Amino acid sequence: MLSTKSIFHLSLALHLVLLAGCGPGDSPSTHADPAPDGGLGGSPGPIGPKSPLAAACGANTDCTSGFCVDGVCCDSVCEQQCLSCALPGAVGHCGPIAQGPDPVTSTPCTGSSSCFLDRATSISTCRIIDGAPCSSDADCGSGHCLTDYVDADGDGFGTASSAKFCNELNAAPPAGYAAYTGDCCDLDNGANPGFSSSTYLEFPDACGSFDWNCNGVVAPQHTSACGSAGPTACGAPCVINFGFGTVTAYTQACN
Repeated sequence: MLSTKSIFHLSLALHLVLLAGCGPGDSPSTHADPAPDGGLGGSPGPIGPKSPLAAACGANTDCTSGFCVDGVCCDSVCEQQCLSCALPGAVGHCGPIAQGPDPVTSTPCTGSSSCFLDRATSISTCRIIDGAPCSSDADCGSGHCLTDYVDADGDGFGTASSAKFCNELNAAPPAGYAAYTGDCCDLDNGANPGFSSSTYLEFPDACGSFDWNCNGVVAPQHTSACGSAGPTACGAPCVINFGFGTVTAYTQACN
């Protein structure tokens, strides 16, 4: 049997052993366990909820899907040209832009180009809009790269100088151009192939020519001789001398 003195000494030794395992200011009853993550600050703070499809976002990390496209949470990366995740009626779902600009891709489709949807294939591609210069039909959203002619006087007929523009068939050409050529005086909107061949004028066009209908032939209205003087030149009077005086029969008109 242990004596009272032996029990006292054993209890004191056990107490000293417990104290040896504690840091300064610690006690066996107040010492905290290490944090679960190995740190000293306790558990990490809570992570906020992520946004569903179609919700507004600023970064991929904002979205449950992991894709923030066109300012909304999207169902895919949707990074190709002429695709969008903000289409009316389908926000949050990547789809082809039916027609319009696509300014957010790495190669923007803006300016003289726009996205056009091929209904047969459901594929939208970046093509040139109507009224803009082109090289071939394949360049144009309308599918037509048309040749137009410089028309400075705005009479609907151009000169031999031409350029190509995207446009619908039978649509009006861009300003300053005409769909038809053949104008022989682009300074005068009255002189062009549309001038009536039955109309004759006594004065020349702005280019100094009487070839008002641009057919390359100057035709006088009066083909008979002016008295004994012979044919009269365009714009000149036919003056007949009757001995007692002269009379102007007509002024030669031409076209």
